[in-house]
Amino acid sequence: MFPINAVILAIVVISVLTQDASGTCKLNIGVPAPLVITNFGSQRILSDFLTTYEGEKGQTIRLSCASGFSMDYVYNYGGHSSQTVDATELTVTCDSDQRFTFIYNDRKNSIISVRCLEDGPQLFESMTKLPNCTGMTLVLGKKFDGKGLIKDSALCYDLAASQLKYIGYTTSFHNIRIVSEHQLGQLNHIGLDIPIRYQKYLFETIRKSELAAYLAKDFQIGSLVQDELVSRHLVGYEDLMSTVWLEVLRSGNWKHWTKAMHDAIGVHFDIRLGVSGSVKLPTSTGQSCNASRSLNIELLSGKSLPIPAHIWAHVQAVEKTGTGQDEFVIIGHNSPFYRSDLSNLCPSMCNQVSWLRNTLFARLHEFPAFGMVQCCRVEDVAHKLDNFPGPFENANMNVSRTTEATTTPTVDLAYENDEHI
Repeated sequence: MFPINAVILAIVVISVLTQDASGTCKLNIGVPAPLVITNFGSQRILSDFLTTYEGEKGQTIRLSCASGFSMDYVYNYGGHSSQTVDATELTVTCDSDQRFTFIYNDRKNSIISVRCLEDGPQLFESMTKLPNCTGMTLVLGKKFDGKGLIKDSALCYDLAASQLKYIGYTTSFHNIRIVSEHQLGQLNHIGLDIPIRYQKYLFETIRKSELAAYLAKDFQIGSLVQDELVSRHLVGYEDLMSTVWLEVLRSGNWKHWTKAMHDAIGVHFDIRLGVSGSVKLPTSTGQSCNASRSLNIELLSGKSLPIPAHIWAHVQAVEKTGTGQDEFVIIGHNSPFYRSDLSNLCPSMCNQVSWLRNTLFARLHEFPAFGMVQCCRVEDVAHKLDNFPGPFENANMNVSRTTEATTTPTVDLAYENDEHI
């Protein structure tokens, strides 16, 4: 059976193709792109990452930008001008003159292009905690006037320690999403309770300049979320998710397994990401194992940050098959000094996951030149990985909710301009 998103996408495409071109309006979508919201019966469809939008005469769409809009518009006599609009949502209608128009400050405007003033979704705190999260549960998403919401990802974050514990999201492989009070996957019970103004100085981040020249040959700073279809929804908040990657792992087998996941047609996945341990410098011959030391980055703040030894991804298929491959952990060895004969994590079971078989990942995941990666059963590594939240099947039992807020104040977290990743 085809998923509802695929059916709606097909209907939308067919409806556009069958329209008389003379009866359509065209709106150019700039970058950063606003979200485009249309109604389809009882459903509200969210389309993003479009470059143009075409609508037929009389059609109304809603545009959403958390930061406000910048648009180019035309006068009746043919003149052009630009305007910024301090609003988070705009309703535009395809008029008989084949232009999208909107009312702003009691004036009708005809627009030919629109973009957001700034990148990114909105940041919220959820009163419902992520599983085994003792810090703040931060959520990136969007509310739509009490008529639904979208949650892109949730982060377990220790603000006092400026440390991301783990991040969770559910994959979606369509440019069309349904705006609803309910959401497929692990974020369904997570709320968008308290809006937060993101202030970067409260979050410890790593700058490119802090990565010493000798480390930059092997390591790169980047977001923990390397899935491009997910990370494009998280623009503006990369600092919250930054870590130090072994470059051959990031660009090699980590990329290969995400590609294999996207090729698993018809399956959505709940994903949790985190890091564990610290890279140890190898000891010289005759030295005690206790003589090894961690490989650290000295931050401008004076703090020392260890480079993680492992990057882990906890993967669960939302559409269950009832087999052992429904839930497992992918672990990338983030050290150039890794030796497979010294690993005691788990017996790797990548070949038991059907959607990983016969892929580039399956052929290369054991080669250090592309970053060594193992697939482990949850029970084999749950107690070995830092900040691992436990099996998904226990998530509902571990979800907790703090005292209900009677109001929804906006928490002010400062923004400081600086060069970050």
